[in-house]
Amino acid sequence: MLTLLGLSFPGQALAHGLLVQTVPAANAAVAQPPVEISLSFNENIEARFSGIDLLGPDGALVATGEITVDNKNMVAPVLGSLVPGVYQVDWHVLSADGHKVKGSYRFEVKP
Repeated sequence: MLTLLGLSFPGQALAHGLLVQTVPAANAAVAQPPVEISLSFNENIEARFSGIDLLGPDGALVATGEITVDNKNMVAPVLGSLVPGVYQVDWHVLSADGHKVKGSYRFEVKP
């Protein structure tokens, strides 16, 4: 019976918070270092259980300010200036449907 319910409502059974937009964009090469990392999701996220880590070209954690969450959007200000190189954004969220989701992407700051 549970299998039939899952097949009857596949959108609901598979719904999780999905990352829909990033600034800077995934795999982008930017001329100006970003002053913040901004992530947008397809559903509301829980601020207390969500976060962003920014890793620099050397793999070290880059300092970010207090993360703000506004419904479907999460923003982390970048403290200081980013040097040229490839950066990785690691993120994790608890979506409104109660599912934990995490991921990462990279962008490059051009010299």
